[in-house]
Amino acid sequence: MVPSLRPALLLLLLQAFLLWDSPVAASIQEQYCESLPPVTNHSGPQCNASVDLIGTCWPRSAVGQLVARPCPEYFYGVRYNTTNNGYRECLANGSWAARVNYSQCQEILSEEKKSKLHYHIAVIINYLGHCVSLGALLVAFVLFMRLRSIRCLRNIIHWNLITAFILRNATWFVVQLTMNPEVHESNVVWCRLVTAAYNYFHVTNFFWMFGEGCYLHTAIVLTYSTDKLRKWMFICIGWCIPFPIIVAWAIGKLYYDNEKCWFGKRAGVYTDYIYQGPMILVLLINFIFLFNIVRILMTKLRASTTSETIQYRKAVKATLVLLPLLGITYMLFFVNPGEGEISGIVFIYFNSFLESFQVRSAVRKRWHRWQDKHSIRARVARAMSIPTSPTRVSFHSIKQSTAV
Repeated sequence: MVPSLRPALLLLLLQAFLLWDSPVAASIQEQYCESLPPVTNHSGPQCNASVDLIGTCWPRSAVGQLVARPCPEYFYGVRYNTTNNGYRECLANGSWAARVNYSQCQEILSEEKKSKLHYHIAVIINYLGHCVSLGALLVAFVLFMRLRSIRCLRNIIHWNLITAFILRNATWFVVQLTMNPEVHESNVVWCRLVTAAYNYFHVTNFFWMFGEGCYLHTAIVLTYSTDKLRKWMFICIGWCIPFPIIVAWAIGKLYYDNEKCWFGKRAGVYTDYIYQGPMILVLLINFIFLFNIVRILMTKLRASTTSETIQYRKAVKATLVLLPLLGITYMLFFVNPGEGEISGIVFIYFNSFLESFQVRSAVRKRWHRWQDKHSIRARVARAMSIPTSPTRVSFHSIKQSTAV
């Protein structure tokens, strides 16, 4: 009984003195290491039991053997995964290799460290996405401004939506570059105005998406002549309606949650729903618009002579194009799901990717559509100018162009 209890007793003593950086603790650790049986029963040359600088015990082992020992549980206050191993070789001369391979020992991240890591990755995604999107938006804005031939009501709505996205992205950069913990705590007037401006342009994005939905729904579902629609109606929807909403939100913040530059929210105070509520409402209305538009599209496709597979493919393609245009994708994670680890991580990455890269994809689709339209016109114009049989060549060229 006594020999079997000796290693356990030494282990308890080792744990008691482990926190002491003293010769006593080191001596007990070495005694415990020497008491361990050899890794393999071998009568030949061996490496003596040894304790490395980290505190890992390497028991007696045969020469030429690669010995595996569990990773240390704690090292300099950092917790490691003990299911993995560190490796050390017993050399042919009976001494241990100076280098110990701890490459497989992984740090066990605390919840706080995990959340910080995911937050920093999300910030990088946000910066990258906003830079790319802002560049694409500026190109699209210049194109709409220079090309007077495409200034119909539909494209004016697109132009205003792009402008709203540009202003929101610009204020996002202002927020990121000027807001720091000191500014948040000081709660100065200018930082509250920056927050109000950012939220205003954020709301205008949703209301201009609502304007896109109104136009498409009127033209496709209601079969109402779009010539009777006026530009001022959509300007009121996109730019004017969000203003009193943000003013009401600012008054609520001023009286009930006037801290930290109006970012975040105090427990039990729901002033942010003053502007988030209308945003959710327009998303729900746009979802109804999308349902009706796809329903009409499917009805028209079934009436055509094309095969069923092609019909469904066209319907799916149209739906995927309309989803970001009407802002429906924001419905997936509009509200933070809570403090759960997995749901919180998904929320962070999804919103970072969605808010920063979605604009670029929408602008790219609009750009390709504009290119196709102008390439068709150019080919038709070239075909009409060929000095051969005008009727035959022009008809063939137009037929080819419309088939593209």
